[in-house]
Amino acid sequence: MKKNYILFLFSLLFVGVLTAQTTLTQSVDPLNVTDGGVACWNSGDGTYSENSFLRAYNLADFGVTDDFEVSSVQYGQGSADDGKVITVSIYTASSDNLGSATLTLIASADHTSSSADDLSLVTVPLTATIPAGSTIAFEVTAGDSGTNAGETFFPGINAAGENDDSYLVAVDCGMATPTTATVIGFPDNQYVMNVVGDVLGIEEYSLNNLSIYPNPINDVLNIQLNEAIKIKDVKVYSITGQIVIQGQNQRKLNVSQLNPGVYLLKIQTDRGDITRKIIKS
Repeated sequence: MKKNYILFLFSLLFVGVLTAQTTLTQSVDPLNVTDGGVACWNSGDGTYSENSFLRAYNLADFGVTDDFEVSSVQYGQGSADDGKVITVSIYTASSDNLGSATLTLIASADHTSSSADDLSLVTVPLTATIPAGSTIAFEVTAGDSGTNAGETFFPGINAAGENDDSYLVAVDCGMATPTTATVIGFPDNQYVMNVVGDVLGIEEYSLNNLSIYPNPINDVLNIQLNEAIKIKDVKVYSITGQIVIQGQNQRKLNVSQLNPGVYLLKIQTDRGDITRKIIKS
């Protein structure tokens, strides 16, 4: 049975209530980069072809049963020339066998490499919502630079072990579809690639008969609660933990100034605290 590792990094948003940031990884050691992996290129004339490095993460394998909110991705950089543009992409995949899976692009972002990041973990902000029950495919692409000198990228690896396959796509080297590093003869190429996200709406307490509406919301959020329960404080947090709205003894909250997106609503009462996920449309 395949083992998977999940790394939890807890951020304290407010006293007594935590929201967990989750790192999905297939690496036994998801933090350290000790060497550079192979890529499709010609060391003789400097020709560097397009290379894509991929990993898959089945949410169910990591105990994630709700929608997963990706906030950033991380990849190991074995070596890269200054200015080399890397594109990171998040897909949903029809299975975790990326060699035969169908991939659906959800989000992508570009990052400009610095050689100062060699043998380290690079973090790129990237937002995406992954439906519950999905498999995530994470791709790191280094584009074709032809014979231009000084435009190479090699993935970061370590020898600590992995829990699922590392994949490479390099059309110029005969790999038009994702092919495992083991199949191409480099089983030690175990890419350090992580997907970081937030599990929203985690509750420490439960209050009966609480209703928050409308949700999604445009202007005014209504908090319906038994009148016998006193609301002491209401805060709205961004997913990065910043307080964006705060009010006291309020059952109506004007959120019209917020940008569209997902937020956490914390309600402090004389019976306990509760948090809910709200969506500003």
